[in-house]
Amino acid sequence: MHAMMDLRLSKQRHEEMLRESELDHLKKTLRANRRRSASSRWASTVAWELARTAGLFRKLFRTPKNHYKN
Repeated sequence: MHAMMDLRLSKQRHEEMLRESELDHLKKTLRANRRRSASSRWASTVAWELARTAGLFRKLFRTPKNHYKN
């Protein structure tokens, strides 16, 4: 049973790291685009939405604190 939990947690961590690296890549792209274009308002809105979505994903895939107590 613990092996299944470890595999699932490992997979979740891997997916979370992939999402985080993709988010970092998008943020860097937005920063580079912001310097070149005058649409910084749009870029900051997109960056905020990306950060909000990443936070929701982290909250969704977070392991409950009392999960291992039972």
